Amino acid sequence: MNLQQKLENAVKDERGTFGVAVKHLATKEEANINEERLFQMASSFKVPILTTLYRDVEAGKIRLDERVKLKWEERVPGSGVLQLLDPEAEVSIRDMAMLMIIVSDNYATDRVLDLVGGPKQVEAYMKELGLNHILVNQSCWDLLTQFIGMEPQAVSPEAYDEFVEIVETSGYEKKINDVDLTSPDHNVATPRDMGKLLEMIAQKELFSESSSNGVLDIMCKQQFRNRIPYLLPEQVKVASKTGTIGSAVNDVGIVYLPEEKGVFTITVFSEGDLFRLEGEQAIARLAKAAYDHFMGN
Repeated sequence: MNLQQKLENAVKDERGTFGVAVKHLATKEEANINEERLFQMASSFKVPILTTLYRDVEAGKIRLDERVKLKWEERVPGSGVLQLLDPEAEVSIRDMAMLMIIVSDNYATDRVLDLVGGPKQVEAYMKELGLNHILVNQSCWDLLTQFIGMEPQAVSPEAYDEFVEIVETSGYEKKINDVDLTSPDHNVATPRDMGKLLEMIAQKELFSESSSNGVLDIMCKQQFRNRIPYLLPEQVKVASKTGTIGSAVNDVGIVYLPEEKGVFTITVFSEGDLFRLEGEQAIARLAKAAYDHFMGN
């Protein structure tokens, strides 16, 4: 089987719909599934935010060592640890960027998003890069609250408590049918354009060597390793970012092959009647299929 057939075979029995873009950066061999379809990025939208942050660092607008004071009234729920720390704690911008990626911290994400000028500044940068199908319209707070049916409102202690109460009493996942997460009004992307962004990061085309290494260093410290890296040999280096909301189970990353076999990028988005474990296992199979193909196994 060729690479296309191997990828299709990896998800042929899945109930959900998958968008996949795989490319070997040296040979240019690639294969895709629904590569031009818009999918909800979920927390993988934090990769475009990270690159926008480093663009502003390169331009001298932001210093990574600058420390930011956490404010109780700005807490954002969901994944992460900053919301649990004492009010008035101070963390560096680099620490927030790190937490945004490696534990998908939503509070850190929205603070970094504010620093770079908000969602539309991230989307504008993507368009500058020619990535017209990476659309960023919402913060984590905006997405989460809309997802569970809250009225649009600014983050506040009262709104935070309302969110927690709704989740605890109504169930987080029950609201999925009320919101079209793949609408262009959300944070959506095509697998092809996300794959192009990963390629630019891997090829160090966006920034100086130092900043490029900074982005890759953060992505390589990813703590959630039950998707792209899960079935790969433990020593294989992977720079990645997961994303999950409702039935959208995603992972996007750069895989460094051993034995000087090169590097490949892989984007996997999903949607539909899919449980999280099923999505995670499908992503792991897709990554393993690509890995084995490029290794000649």
